[in-house]
Amino acid sequence: MIDVDVAIVGAGPAGSAAASVLARNGYAVALIDKKDFPREKLCGDFINPNNLDLFRNLGVQEEIFAAPHRRLTGFRITAASGAAAEVRFSKRNDGETFGIAIRRAVLDQILLEQARRLGALVQTGCHIETLARADRGWRLEAAGGESWRARFLIGADGRNSWIAAQLGAKPAAMTGRAVGFQLRLREKFHGGAHGAPDDDAIEIHLFPGGYAGMAGTGDGAMTLGLAIDKRALPRARAKEFLLTERLVQNPFLGQIIRRSEPGALRSVYPVYFRRRRSFADAALLVGDAARVTEPISGEGVYFALQSGMLAAETLDRALKRGDSSASFLRSYEQACARAFRSRVMLNSLLRFAVYRPALLNRLIAWSAKDNRLLGALVDAICAPALR
Repeated sequence: MIDVDVAIVGAGPAGSAAASVLARNGYAVALIDKKDFPREKLCGDFINPNNLDLFRNLGVQEEIFAAPHRRLTGFRITAASGAAAEVRFSKRNDGETFGIAIRRAVLDQILLEQARRLGALVQTGCHIETLARADRGWRLEAAGGESWRARFLIGADGRNSWIAAQLGAKPAAMTGRAVGFQLRLREKFHGGAHGAPDDDAIEIHLFPGGYAGMAGTGDGAMTLGLAIDKRALPRARAKEFLLTERLVQNPFLGQIIRRSEPGALRSVYPVYFRRRRSFADAALLVGDAARVTEPISGEGVYFALQSGMLAAETLDRALKRGDSSASFLRSYEQACARAFRSRVMLNSLLRFAVYRPALLNRLIAWSAKDNRLLGALVDAICAPALR
């Protein structure tokens, strides 16, 4: 049995960020994931500019920039009516503001390896079967016979968190308006037409019943992530329906699809669910295990990284005080509420608007003439994280 200060189940961005901060502070950390890495993840693959300061804090910025990616310096939105508007990200005092598009398989591997370099004990392809309270905190046992004893536990195992269930959290309600999909597209031929992977803007394309986000990822392909009202989907042949009947009703998106070879269609449901209680005695939940935010603003990775780092800071204080009580760990949830409040509200407003085409069509038509309102909205979404 391996004794550690903190056991983290789930090695996505939230779990790896927490592991890096704790290991850098000198704690013994086990980072455990049931999947082998690198592994694919359904995601729009857009990294909002507000993540860059977090990458720098974690020490992975240079490695991320060395991997295949595309730098994105603007935002483009189009409607099925043919209207389109575009803005550039406002510059920060220290230089250009930009986001990046990078495959999650690449990003998550970089974050995992940084946690390993900093001293975390990383175990992938390892399924935890038993979790129980122990005198010193928690006892975890894996299917392969491995076991850990930890003073604290972090559940970072995603939207359908097994750790959350073991802590007594109610399952997330499997209801919601939207179904999420992801497609990887490769061009049949290269050219300079709108929507080619050379574009340096994150694109949002509205179509009847939903919206799609798209960006080139620097590896010769584009990631198309979309959400659609489940009532608009047929019972079968979802991929054919989306590619030949629904997405092509947006002329910009239709042009891109006709130029491309689509890969496999991946799906997830629901796209969004409300936050659950994220603390218990000697345990915290981070990232999607705590909540899932509909990715309209591309902030899923930000919420994951920031929550992981806030959890690590909370456990640092708890370990120094020797206090594992839920009443003390409540400060983590309070810190998340302060950090995310304005962004959660903004995402709620965007979610309200995006399924109401008449409302957004007016904004796009207006912004095509005067993009100050759209620019202010984009600036609010892309403001750097406050640490």
